[in-house]
Amino acid sequence: MENKNMGRLPESELDVMLAVWRSGGETSAPEIGATLGRPLTASALHSYLKRLEDRGFLSCRKEGKVNVYTALVSERDYRRAEGGTVLEKLYDGSLKSFAAALWDGGKLTAQEAAELRDYLDELTKEGS
Repeated sequence: MENKNMGRLPESELDVMLAVWRSGGETSAPEIGATLGRPLTASALHSYLKRLEDRGFLSCRKEGKVNVYTALVSERDYRRAEGGTVLEKLYDGSLKSFAAALWDGGKLTAQEAAELRDYLDELTKEGS
């Protein structure tokens, strides 16, 4: 299901969603905590989970004494929305300007540029 008004996630909430997505889209709070890679109190984790639930990113159900969380927004949908937002806000919708910024900032290697060129060539052929 796609949440059209999902908005951008703060970094801590995004970390939680990444843990849920990497678990296959359904997991418990203790499993999320274990995969975060940084210490987080149970209280803080439950705060993030509740906010994500309130925003429509997660659903929660009880299994015995454990809450199980299910992603309601796919990682692909979130990436697509977030990528479009960044592109629009920072680069006026120009993929060329975005790629140039990556290249100038040293974040894009020559190999990655070649892979991007190949990918764009594929898209162009498919669109023909």
